[in-house]
Amino acid sequence: MAQPSCDDQELLRQLARGNEAAFRTVYERYQGRIYRFALHMSGNGATAEETTQEVFMALIVKPKGYDPAKGSIANYLFGIARNVTRRTMQQPAADIPLEDDDGGQDEFAVADDLDVLEELSNCELLAALRQAVLALPGPYREAVVLCDLEEMSYQEAAGLLECSPGTVASRLHRARAMLKKKLSVQKCAK
Repeated sequence: MAQPSCDDQELLRQLARGNEAAFRTVYERYQGRIYRFALHMSGNGATAEETTQEVFMALIVKPKGYDPAKGSIANYLFGIARNVTRRTMQQPAADIPLEDDDGGQDEFAVADDLDVLEELSNCELLAALRQAVLALPGPYREAVVLCDLEEMSYQEAAGLLECSPGTVASRLHRARAMLKKKLSVQKCAK
């Protein structure tokens, strides 16, 4: 398991003393990764935003909850995000907030010299991939999101998922096979 950086540990010590600048630094360092993780796990922007907020609120409320002996600060924050996302996804669908409208912006607006059909095709492929990832069983989806999308090592992911690196590798291999099969059926992969 990767050793927590002294810089991160010092930031948490400062945060525990009420240092707002330390919190801001930790937030800026990890907010994007936590949001992406929650988004990939849930498929819902509102859930990802809520999860990110809860992760950092937990850090503010209980900054001493982190134990350096158990792993990196990143793994600690991802662990909170994993639990919050799972809890949210277990709620009945009526309780899950709807995503906000994009404010009327046309996401397929034609830019100078762009091939609209190619852009649409890429969007369709990305949408199919997102749906295929979301359709994976939880343990396999977690392995794909952490290792392939968040670029964590097997060792880091294993620490977060509380399993061996071999289990992570096995889940990732199986998940990739499931994705390839699903996407090939949809004529998105070869």
